[in-house]
Amino acid sequence: MRTSAWLVEAERPEQPELDEAGPGLVSLHFLRHALRRRWRAWVGVAVLGMVLGAAAAVVLPSSSSATVTLLLAQPVGADPSMAMNTDVSLLRTRTVASRVIDDLGLDLQPEQLQGSVTVTVATTTVLVVEAQGPDPEEAVRRTGALSKAFLAFRRETMELQADAQIDRYQARLEELGKQATTFTAQYEVLSSSGRQAQAQASEVLTRRAQVAAQISELEQEIERTRITTGAVIGASGVLDPTSLVVGRSALRTTALNTAAGLIVGGSVGVGWVLLAALLSQRLRRREDVALALGTSVRCSVGRLPGRLPGLAWSGRRRQAALDRLVETLGVVTEPEPGVPVRLGLGSVQSAAETVTVASAFAVEQALHGRRVLVVDLTERGRLEHVVPGQWAAVVHDVDQPAPEVVRPVGVPLRSVGPSGSPSRVATTGLLRQGAVREAWESAEVVLTVVDTDPAVGLEHLPAWADQMVLVVTAGRSTAERLRTTAELVRVAGLSLPFVLMVGADRHDESLGRAEQPEDDASAPGRATGRWGR
Repeated sequence: MRTSAWLVEAERPEQPELDEAGPGLVSLHFLRHALRRRWRAWVGVAVLGMVLGAAAAVVLPSSSSATVTLLLAQPVGADPSMAMNTDVSLLRTRTVASRVIDDLGLDLQPEQLQGSVTVTVATTTVLVVEAQGPDPEEAVRRTGALSKAFLAFRRETMELQADAQIDRYQARLEELGKQATTFTAQYEVLSSSGRQAQAQASEVLTRRAQVAAQISELEQEIERTRITTGAVIGASGVLDPTSLVVGRSALRTTALNTAAGLIVGGSVGVGWVLLAALLSQRLRRREDVALALGTSVRCSVGRLPGRLPGLAWSGRRRQAALDRLVETLGVVTEPEPGVPVRLGLGSVQSAAETVTVASAFAVEQALHGRRVLVVDLTERGRLEHVVPGQWAAVVHDVDQPAPEVVRPVGVPLRSVGPSGSPSRVATTGLLRQGAVREAWESAEVVLTVVDTDPAVGLEHLPAWADQMVLVVTAGRSTAERLRTTAELVRVAGLSLPFVLMVGADRHDESLGRAEQPEDDASAPGRATGRWGR
């Protein structure tokens, strides 16, 4: 009787390490590397802010200011602070602004003129008024007109108050005068009535004397009001004549605006870069990419710059990076006698980089005398133009066989290669072309370039290739996308020996090597490593 044993490894749950392939912990090291990696972005924004600041200083007209100092006498007995607040309120009225606009013929609203005026209380009797203008002459003209309009309006207000007070006094004087006349008439009647009315006459005389005293006091108050008002008005005036405020020079203004623009632009750029780094879920480190794909990052290079005119170092840098990638691919293309190498080169959201690497690899293999067939299953199909162009730029011997490029008709990624099922091969149209069949059978290296797409899958790729190498660009794919791509390769039954990484951060110190369990590392048709299942 046989006993059954549970194979725990056969039903392995989702490994907790899946969550580890994501952005690392936020630290100063992480932020510093983010700034180093995207320095072009935040430096560009800082330079843009600097240019805008300098342009603002040159294009936008700078206003001029003029100032005048006024001495404002206050009535005796008045609270100095309250009186000065009243004067400031009078200066800021629409009446004063409207008078200035009418006097100078300005095309402004009262609110606009009020917004260009600054009032400073120096003491309880000294007021400093500053007004702005489009040019120095206009600033001086507006400030002078403003001071005159304010002093005139203040004088009118004080005179109006004094006249109203004097009018009340005059009305009271008329009433008291009528009373005095009445008392005088009564006194004359009582005086002629004999001794019997002497007491009443004395009382009326006393009351008439009181009214006369009130009349005298009111007359003195009227005179005092007139003298006080005149003295306050006469003592108020311009203490320091209107003068132009000496401002910053044009050069200094431009320098300050440029510095301010640089600081603001730099702050915005740095904040934008750091926020994008904190919110991004895309992988950049070699170790994270290796963990997500379950295989090692065998070779990582920086970005592949284009050949810029006049920059020889750019071409050398590009060629050096391509040489490293091509040399790494050569490890899996060492042909055995009589056995062709059929390699798939998959793009993980790195179409342009994959085309560049594939064309360089095909040309390199052809230069070593091998017959190379490039199968273009990409969406855009650029290899049929890139490979011949690069070959023509490198090789001038017309007798040396060049790499051949084939692109199936229909949906390239769904096409089945000649090594697939005969019933499905005919749908590609390849077998109807004798030259393609001959190239397939005589090729020593078959390089199949494909764009990996989870929506399409890689089920038909084994008819073209025996193993798969992925090209990943740092900072372009999420952990979920890389895990899905590795799963597509595994489901297709292809081996994934390693990964090529483009655009790697030169400050990345991670190893980029996935842990490979001994039980799974040698299993055929599986994505080996920490992510294999």
